[in-house]
This record gives sequence, structure tokens and C-alpha cells, in this order.
Amino acid sequence: MSDDRYEEIGYADMIHALNELHYAGETQFYGAAGLRPCEEALYARYGGSASRILDVGCGAGRVTRSLAARGADITGVDVNPRALRTAHQRDPTAKLVQADMKNLPFADRSFDQVWCLRFSFNALPTTKERTEAIRELWRVCAPYGHVILEVFNWYFPGRLGLVRAANLLDALSRRLRWVGQGRSGSLPLPPRDILYLANKWPAAAPGYAHLTTVRELEGLIDGADVKADIVFTDHEGIVSGLLRPVRPRHRSYATWLLLRKGNQS
Repeated sequence: MSDDRYEEIGYADMIHALNELHYAGETQFYGAAGLRPCEEALYARYGGSASRILDVGCGAGRVTRSLAARGADITGVDVNPRALRTAHQRDPTAKLVQADMKNLPFADRSFDQVWCLRFSFNALPTTKERTEAIRELWRVCAPYGHVILEVFNWYFPGRLGLVRAANLLDALSRRLRWVGQGRSGSLPLPPRDILYLANKWPAAAPGYAHLTTVRELEGLIDGADVKADIVFTDHEGIVSGLLRPVRPRHRSYATWLLLRKGNQS
């Protein structure tokens, strides 16, 4: 089914409202959490005091705050006002901006590193929005800089393949229920969209994620008219710095997409 069918019923607006509640509810966890090893490695390889870094989907400021404490020139941007209030409370000196990643309020080529980590990109519910976001991340990236996305991988099997099986069965059951209703009921979630219970803070509302594939990401890059040196890797590639390429249907939990910008004007 095309995005048009879902736009007719306000699908994107419903998902945005759900995710605003979800991420607002998890601010207490992310407001206190520190960097993960993959983020330490990312900063060691691509960051540093000479780099202007944009932390897209910064939430409660976990990455922005931690890297600023290391001397980084970093700006956090997030659409969720409650999460940003928590970030300001944790570090009143942090550079934080409320904005949508599909419409960033920064000039072209403003940042050397544009990072969208911890699956913030997966909160975008339509192909149109995902394409717009990649176009914007690329626009604000400076020549010789990098746009780096960390996204959920649809092909992640989980323990004994249970995660993959559960996702496939859920998508199939939703489709069959809809067909059984004569296609007259509410549209089912698209096949790679999931709703999940909050696991960082028990009182938080359920969240939404669109699970991506390498092939889909390649299509989004083409749709955004981004001309880049493209690398797909995984957590181990980021931590080791070897950036080992992954197969289109790789089995890691996450896909890391690195777009290297040349001397574009």
C-alpha cells in the first residue's frame, strides 16, 4: 500500500503524537544515561574539538551533554519540548534547539558531523518524511563531513530467530485481519512498522518504529538526490573503526549508514 492511503487517515499525525508521549515518558532514563561504547568510538574517530557536531534527535541530551563535557562543539536538536526541558535542566549551558529533523533551522553546510543516533530516524512513519529528513541532514553537512544514521534492522533475528519471527507473524496477522474485514476496517500498520512497549521507563507510553532495510535506505538516498560515498556497517564496524560492510540482509541489531560528503558546494 502506498503512503497516500495512510496520509488520508492522518497516520503520520497519529504516530507523531504517540511518539511524543513515548519519548517524553523516557526522559528520566535518558536524562541520566551516558554514552554507549559505539558512541565513544564514533566521537573518537569523527568528533573532536575541531568538528562542529549536530546531534539530531537529541532527546534529553544524553549524547549532547556527554560530548560537550569532553569539549565538543555540539548542538542538539529535537522535536520534543519535554525532552528538551530535561536536557536544559541537566545542562543549562548546552546548545539545544527545538525543531523537526525534516526542517532544520540551520544554514547549508553548518556542521562537519551530522549524527542521528539511537534510532531517532525510525520514528518517521512515511517514506516521504524519511526522504525529507535525509535531504535535510545532508543539506546542513559541510564539505568533507559525514552524515551518520543508526537505524533498526528489519532482518535482525534475535535470540533463536524469535524477534524476526514475531515481527513477520505480527505483520501477517494484521494484514489477514484487515482482509478478513473485507478491507473495510482500519488500515493495518505497514508491514515493517511496529508498536512496542516502553523498556527504558515503565510508565512511558508505547512507542512506534519503522524497521528499515539496506535496500530501503539506498532508495531513500536516491530519492533525496544525495550524491555521497556510502558505507553500510554495524556496531562492530563502528567500534572497531574498520567499517566492515554488511550484506543487504545482514543479521545485526542495527544498521549504521555513513554518508561521506566530498567538496560539494
